[in-house]
Amino acid sequence: MKRYAVYLLLVALGIGPGIRLSASDAGQIEGTISAPKPTEAVVYVEKVPGTYEAQKVKVDQQNKVFMPYVLPVVQGTTVEFHNSDTLQHNVFGVGDDEFDLGNWTKGIVREHTFNKPGEVTLLCNVHQEMEATVLVLQNPYFVQPDSDGKFRITDVPAGEYVIKAWYRGKTKKQTVQVPASGSVAANF
Repeated sequence: MKRYAVYLLLVALGIGPGIRLSASDAGQIEGTISAPKPTEAVVYVEKVPGTYEAQKVKVDQQNKVFMPYVLPVVQGTTVEFHNSDTLQHNVFGVGDDEFDLGNWTKGIVREHTFNKPGEVTLLCNVHQEMEATVLVLQNPYFVQPDSDGKFRITDVPAGEYVIKAWYRGKTKKQTVQVPASGSVAANF
């Protein structure tokens, strides 16, 4: 417990993004989610103290479909939007971080950095049937379940947290106590 208190103090002082003192100060959350398409769900820990590095990820447009259909990212992540179709596409986002990248053709890449946490629906004004979701989260403690609905979030710092299961705009939540080692169960 003493190591975790030092960890929280260092994070509060801004020393090191997401530093961890040892593997013994973190546990895991595992469980299952019941959903028609569990791979399109996201299970995440709502708030974890720390500063986390943003990343760069890719969304493609293939056969008039955004791929992936659901994309969880850490706040500050830049998403590259590719067009692999021979058709012209557009990408715009509505919700917690609105943007419009305009229209472009095959081979061109446009980017957007998601700085606002929350849910953003991706749409194409050329093809109304195209839709996807970017879920912008505060920390990297998230996972998309497998096809059986099973999930495991590893290396979560010990402590009490709210864990949420998001599926198609709806969330369920519960509070869990993550141990300093081992795991805690959460089922939705």
